[in-house]
Amino acid sequence: MPARRASTVIRTGDRRKSLEAIRDKLAAELDDAFGRDAATIAKELTSVIREIDTLPGGKEVSTVDELTARRAARLADAAGQ
Repeated sequence: MPARRASTVIRTGDRRKSLEAIRDKLAAELDDAFGRDAATIAKELTSVIREIDTLPGGKEVSTVDELTARRAARLADAAGQ
């Protein structure tokens, strides 16, 4: 199934799916970002992942999510040094 645009998903009003769409968009942007831009995106991505984790209904943790969160944390830490 092709990825839907974040704006389309957000308009549905489904909070989890909206946050997941934002997470996916940020992760894609992080792949092409450098320096301060990468650190900013990583910080936002970490925040969105954390918010998804707090939603009721269980924690969605795929391998991609876990690796994305780890990478985001490393980038955020590196930017803070």
